Amino acid sequence: MNHSITATGDVGDRATTDAVSPWRVWPLRRPALRVLGIGFAALLAIWSTVGLLFMWLLDDGPVGNADRDVAFWLEDRRTERLDTLSTIGSGFSDTIVKVVLVAVVGGIMVGAFRRWHDGLMLAVTVIFEASVFVLTSFIVGRERPPVEKLEEAAPSGSFPSGHAAASVAFYATLLVIAGWHTRRVAVRSVMWAVAIVVPIIVAVARTYRGMHHATDVLAGVLLGIASIYVVRRALQAGTDAVADDASSRALPPHVTRLDLTDGGSSERSIVEHTGSTS
Repeated sequence: MNHSITATGDVGDRATTDAVSPWRVWPLRRPALRVLGIGFAALLAIWSTVGLLFMWLLDDGPVGNADRDVAFWLEDRRTERLDTLSTIGSGFSDTIVKVVLVAVVGGIMVGAFRRWHDGLMLAVTVIFEASVFVLTSFIVGRERPPVEKLEEAAPSGSFPSGHAAASVAFYATLLVIAGWHTRRVAVRSVMWAVAIVVPIIVAVARTYRGMHHATDVLAGVLLGIASIYVVRRALQAGTDAVADDASSRALPPHVTRLDLTDGGSSERSIVEHTGSTS
């Protein structure tokens, strides 16, 4: 009898799945670290180069003037209510909020999905993005908009926006992870909405509060997207290395793959299986 490992819950399947504890399978192997290293160097070089070229060629011209005009326009339309709303919007990506959310949500993912991959995807993407952002901001050294700041500015420069980058890195990564576990249109639609709306709110709030120019938040959004791509590629490389060991060890299928929804009905996602048995 063929006991293929699926999400059907057969006793024989569970025995096979438990042959190797998923907690012993660490996807950040050498191939993953290699991709992260190359990706980090590439993104740092690209964003720093773009930022410096912008400062040298565009900041004192029409583009830079348009950036400052947007900041002045928003400053002229500030109200107490909008100030409060911008504080809330910016707070979605504050440092302490990011740390707590990554720790809590990442920990829940590790426990619920019984593998490291999802929590690592979330944590590494946020850390990766933050590292590129910090170094780039000091290299470029762009000054913040010449308007009244609604909060104390961090010592880093204005380009790119760390808040905008982090909002994409966190909330859009949740979309990626959800896609690994379910095909349900409702779930994916909600995650798409979150991944799009929250970064927009953060970007507008940071510009309104005088902390960044419009081009800074655009650069931050693009950095967040690029960070997700690099970390996704890195974890895929590490997971492929894990899968190469499957011939010599009985590895659970959910630790040898990232995307658990691409195997058809015979390998249903953990989320869907959990929902059907609850």
